[in-house]
Amino acid sequence: MLSKKHRFALLVALATLGAPLAAQAQRKSPLADAPAIRKRFELRSARFELGAGAGTTINQDFYHTVTFNFKGSLHIVDWLSIGGFFGIGVAQVATGFEDRLVTSLATDPAMKGNVNREPLQDSAKAGLQQIPWVAAVQAEFTPFTGKYSLFGKLFAAYDFYAFVGPGFINVKPAGTVRSCDSAAPTDATNPDRYVCGISGVKIGPTFGVGVHSFFGQSVALGVELRDLMAQLNPSGRDVNGDLVADKNDVSWTHTYMIMGNLLVYLPFTAKISP
Repeated sequence: MLSKKHRFALLVALATLGAPLAAQAQRKSPLADAPAIRKRFELRSARFELGAGAGTTINQDFYHTVTFNFKGSLHIVDWLSIGGFFGIGVAQVATGFEDRLVTSLATDPAMKGNVNREPLQDSAKAGLQQIPWVAAVQAEFTPFTGKYSLFGKLFAAYDFYAFVGPGFINVKPAGTVRSCDSAAPTDATNPDRYVCGISGVKIGPTFGVGVHSFFGQSVALGVELRDLMAQLNPSGRDVNGDLVADKNDVSWTHTYMIMGNLLVYLPFTAKISP
């Protein structure tokens, strides 16, 4: 009899406690389906990005190319855009390695001795690669956004993005030299046999990362680190060791660039999320 009374009391207690919990579970939270951030400025969504700036190659052995850049993007949504850039080479800055390499070579055939594989100074320098312009079409993905402050006084929005797409690099030799597509001299003592030049537009993949720092809603500073791959021979020399410089010496080569651009967004006012 006592056991039945205890069981009945336990059921009553469970029912008393469970009824409010069941009612609360059935009630929908007012934050359900709500955005993570309300009244958020969508600084990229449905906006055009136009800008200009400067950049430079950072891994070239012989000439660093300084560029003047134009950049544009259409931001389809806040995290995805389609864009492109065009960089004109405005200066070719010789590296210290270029000077050491060229000055180590002979200036006259009589000074070469039996080292037939080495070109003369003038022809070696003429075959070194320079970059008149670079360009790319790219898809940009923006997974990270946020805000930062400087000294607790200045506040700005930022984002990190990654991009990938086809790249185009126009190259030329530094001087007048035999084309790598032409037949090389058969005479092993001819120094022109061991140097050639590559010219024209080469196509390959480009990819990298970038960051925007926004000043208000319509202006931003963008910085990009880019890798552009193409089949090149920057030295114009015999690379594969077959004792002749020709088209067989090209290989996939990385051209790293860092660029900074001042950007304007259109329309000037960003949308605000619900």
